[in-house]
Amino acid sequence: MHRPVFLAVILVGLVTVTACKDDGRVKVYPVQGKVLVAGAPAGGARVVFYPQSDELKKPGMPVPEGMTDSQGVFKLRSYKADDGAPAGEFKVSGIWFEPQKDGSIVDSPSAKDRLAGRYSNPQKSNLSAKVEKGGGEIPPFELQ
Repeated sequence: MHRPVFLAVILVGLVTVTACKDDGRVKVYPVQGKVLVAGAPAGGARVVFYPQSDELKKPGMPVPEGMTDSQGVFKLRSYKADDGAPAGEFKVSGIWFEPQKDGSIVDSPSAKDRLAGRYSNPQKSNLSAKVEKGGGEIPPFELQ
C-alpha cells in the first residue's frame, strides 16, 4: 500500500522539477553593439534582430531588440532588459527616432525616422548580425 503512494510522490516530484527547469525559453546570451550614422553615434535608434534559422522562427521565440544610448550603444533584450539574444544568424532593422522638443526619444509609430525608412525593413536593410554562443559584442552598424 505504501508503494503506490511512494511512486506517486516520485512522479509528482519529477514533473515539478521538469516544469521548473524547462520554462520553454530558448537560451539567450548578453549581446551589445553600436549604431553609427555617418561615423557619429546614433542615440535613440531602435534595432530589431529577426532570426533566420527555422528553429528560432517558431511561434513564441523572441525577436531581440534594443535601443541605443547617447553613445550609440545598445544591449539586446529578448525576455527582459539586457538579457541578450539566442545564438544564430539575424537580419536587422533599424529606426533612428527624431528627438521630441524636450529632447526625449519616443519609440512609437508616429515618431519620425531620421533615416527615412531606409533600414526599417529587415528584408531590404542589408543589415545582418551573428550572435555567438556566449554572446559578446557585435560589429557596429554603420548607416548613411
